[in-house]
Amino acid sequence: MSSITTWHRLEPLPASNALDDGLRAEIADPLWLLARQRQFGEFRGEDAGSPIQARVAIESARISRYHAGAPGGGAAARAVDYDDSSLPLEALVESEPVRGAPGGGGMAIVAGLHFLRLMRKHNAAGRRTAYLTHYALAAGDLPGDDPAAAALRRRAIGRAVDGRRLHADLLAARGNRRELATLPAQPPIPAADQANVLAAVNEFLAWWESFLAEPASGADAWKPNRLEHGFAVQADLSGGRVVLTADEYPGGRLDWHAFRADTRTDLGAPRRARPAEQLVQTLLPTPVSYRGMPASRFWEVEDSAIRFGGLATGRTDLARMLLTEFALTYGNDWFVIPIDLAVGSIATVSTLTVTDTFGTTTNVPAAADAAWQMYRLAAPGAPQRAQSLLFLPPTLLETQESDSVEEVAFFRDEMANIVWGVERTVQSAAGTGIDRYEEAQRALAAGADQLVPTDFGDAQLLYRLSTHVPDHWHPFVPVRAAGAAPISGLIQLERRALVRVQPGGASEAIQPRGRVLTAAEPLRLEEEEVPRSGAVVTRNLQLSRWTDGRYILWSGRRKRVGTGEGASGLRFDVVAPVAEA
Repeated sequence: MSSITTWHRLEPLPASNALDDGLRAEIADPLWLLARQRQFGEFRGEDAGSPIQARVAIESARISRYHAGAPGGGAAARAVDYDDSSLPLEALVESEPVRGAPGGGGMAIVAGLHFLRLMRKHNAAGRRTAYLTHYALAAGDLPGDDPAAAALRRRAIGRAVDGRRLHADLLAARGNRRELATLPAQPPIPAADQANVLAAVNEFLAWWESFLAEPASGADAWKPNRLEHGFAVQADLSGGRVVLTADEYPGGRLDWHAFRADTRTDLGAPRRARPAEQLVQTLLPTPVSYRGMPASRFWEVEDSAIRFGGLATGRTDLARMLLTEFALTYGNDWFVIPIDLAVGSIATVSTLTVTDTFGTTTNVPAAADAAWQMYRLAAPGAPQRAQSLLFLPPTLLETQESDSVEEVAFFRDEMANIVWGVERTVQSAAGTGIDRYEEAQRALAAGADQLVPTDFGDAQLLYRLSTHVPDHWHPFVPVRAAGAAPISGLIQLERRALVRVQPGGASEAIQPRGRVLTAAEPLRLEEEEVPRSGAVVTRNLQLSRWTDGRYILWSGRRKRVGTGEGASGLRFDVVAPVAEA
């Protein structure tokens, strides 16, 4: 009888305990195997040898000039010299004023406390009271009624020095000299302590210049109409100057693909020339490998993480099928040659010769097919010299970021037929972020409204000119694009003030409190910059280390994709029962 609790197991009984016969993988009919190879086309090869030696000649030049914003007429006069050892490109492009700008009160206190620590370091702690008195912080230096500003006022007043005023006085006294020779007259310091205080002052000035990366006057790469950065860099090759322009850098991660090459723009000659270098190396080509690559040996065990046989494709998945065929059929036809280049170099390959196992030497030209231009910096049609450039930008690998001190969301409101710029977070006088939504909720709880007092206390209906929209919602309306013909239909989105009716009947224009929405007056956005998905712009502090080990701190902006459309509930000429209004 059959049973579900017992079973039979069939096992092979080997004739010998040795594994040699099985590992040899013997074939009884080699002619059959040759016939199958012919049927599969394995005998239609080119009989090409494998590369065993590559000789490459490269010309490289370091970046020497930088231009904030898109280069145009007079770009050479606005460009400045740039040394990639001083700052990474992210910090140079994204940095914005912090200590002297609104919201820099926190940085001013940080600088003042550091000066007091330096006085203790140089045995001048006995004169701290003089500076605390002369550069005392007042309540007006830290305005704002938010909790963060109030807490900072309580902690800082009487205990910290105003670092901004201190630095301004010391900088005026130093003039064009490298170090301060004598102390300012105020506050008065006895002669016996002046040497120690002077040492602390000079170290404070050096720290101020290296602690925080801030842009030079007029060097702003942010494009308010595009909500992104734009800049250009230049290097001098033997064939002429090459300018790399980044038109659409949203902030964050910067790499070579953000640039396009142009040999017709000129950013001028640097004060210190950085001539191009010629590099000739003989190397061994290495086969390109990737995870899950099919094994090239008969008994090699393939990676189980990727299984091409289980790839599911449909009739329209042509790109997936082409990629799979390329990986399976031509994946072992590619080789890589490692070349060491200095960070911040623009390089071009002059010649590349490859020698194979048959002793044949082949000169490998640059790919001329437009389909293989995905790794090029220049668009088709650019000068030939710009078609074969390689760029190793002086950028960062990792950064540490603070919480956002400002966040603005741009999205479309189809029901109100308007675009909104919502200040979710703005920077306080203490330098921290203020949640505008929570602030608006507190204002509503306090009874703020648009109600105008009347004599009709028994009214059953209430008429409103418009429904309530929070103060941190700022409208953008379509206007004709600047310089566009009336019949072109080109429009831009211009920020307009939100008009609020006070209980007394007076009207007030609500203005934004952050930097993003006040970057230009009037602020106009290109219509395509606010798609249906929306956009979000944030500001925060970023910290990283550069190649020499220095810490780099800067405040920058980033743009990312939004979360879709929104609804403000804005309506006009509304009549509703008093209980619902």
